[in-house]
Amino acid sequence: MAKKRKKVRGTAQRVGRGNPPKHTQFKKGQSGNKKGRPKGTKNLSTYLMEAARDHVTATVGGKTRSISKIQATTMQLATKAAGGDQAAMGKFLDWIDEIETRAAAVRPTQFPFSAPDIDVLRAAYERMKQCDPEKPAE
Repeated sequence: MAKKRKKVRGTAQRVGRGNPPKHTQFKKGQSGNKKGRPKGTKNLSTYLMEAARDHVTATVGGKTRSISKIQATTMQLATKAAGGDQAAMGKFLDWIDEIETRAAAVRPTQFPFSAPDIDVLRAAYERMKQCDPEKPAE
């Protein structure tokens, strides 16, 4: 059987898990982190991008050049993929696919075709199909 709790009258308050004492709770309008994150503090992505933009010296085509680390990494990945490394091929092709997908998603909004433009293109396509003797018109 469940125990019955006694109702306590007066100023006594429940304190326990999920019910901290009132004097330790944040007051209304008061922040729990008064100082907050200092301005100018960098996060992980900022550090990664700074490291990627640093320049290194590399020999490309028999000439010594200064290139960014991201460019050097990309060139190494492409070279490994071309050499037959399966993991490098997969990663390289995935990146290329993602870049092309993003570029394709941006294009239609840059150069939208109106309905009359599409009609003109379809008419030109039909005329071109008639000129090709090898393929029968569908």
